Amino acid sequence: MFPSRNTPSVGALARTAFAIAVSLAALSGGAAAETAYSSQKMAAAAAPAKVGPAGTPQLAGYYRGIERKLVAKGYLRTDRNPAKLSPEELARDFMAIAMKSEYSLKSGTISRSGDSVPLRRWETPVRIGVQFGASVGAGQQDADMAAIRSVAARLARASGHPVGLAGSGANFHVLILNDRERRNAGPLLRELAPTMSRAAQNAILNMKPNIFCMVVAIPGRSPSDGYREAVSVIRAEHSPAMRKSCMEEELAQGMGLPNDSREAWPSIFNDDEEFAVLTRHDELLLRMLYHDSLHPGMTAGAVGGQVGTLARSVLGSG
Repeated sequence: MFPSRNTPSVGALARTAFAIAVSLAALSGGAAAETAYSSQKMAAAAAPAKVGPAGTPQLAGYYRGIERKLVAKGYLRTDRNPAKLSPEELARDFMAIAMKSEYSLKSGTISRSGDSVPLRRWETPVRIGVQFGASVGAGQQDADMAAIRSVAARLARASGHPVGLAGSGANFHVLILNDRERRNAGPLLRELAPTMSRAAQNAILNMKPNIFCMVVAIPGRSPSDGYREAVSVIRAEHSPAMRKSCMEEELAQGMGLPNDSREAWPSIFNDDEEFAVLTRHDELLLRMLYHDSLHPGMTAGAVGGQVGTLARSVLGSG
């Protein structure tokens, strides 16, 4: 249940995971296996971040450098509707992004997967709660809350599923922490998501500098239950553009889109980091994911039998 993002693999930039936004595959451990997604970007031309116990300033500079290189290459675009889509392209991309997972999480480490996974989504309303580390000032908190509120509204419109901020009773927790705060967040993770596996906790607590953000989604006991909880971690060291990109991709992946695909375009779920925001393509994927004809636990074979018709339907509806 972990979403993730990738960095461009061309030119001077080579992505290992979106600084990070990569998709992590579901854990293999029964019906309650988690899905992890992380986003990671790596700049081959930049010196690796050397971060010690007081490494937050170094990390902030490291991420600003990556962002500058991406923008200079024409990446991190914010236009949401740059091209027309065919039903065949949309159906192909849905199968690649919703029904596969690029990464797997085993023993707290991230590894390549590409395995098919059952369809996962929320069946209950998504109630987002946001917690900030003490390192995040009041002005930045206000800006982040406004950004998350905007993303939640976009996800709700696209999916047709209830998504919004909650003052209490949250089931999708967004943590905006600096590096030190994240490394010490074990008690908070256990408090917010007591059913989260130790492996998933370790993946968050041991995030390397090349992992920009991460989300872990936790399903119910039965495959038909869908997701019941999620935790997303966004690094407080990010500048505004990268923070927004992490918010858009990680929250969307936590809705049930766990993979990236190099064929998907125009899309935030692409390994090239061309887009920093959800495009119309991505919103249509969410509309398909939450269509009444689908349900959690469906296999790739079952979904594949109707995905073409579904793609034509959502494109026809606008």
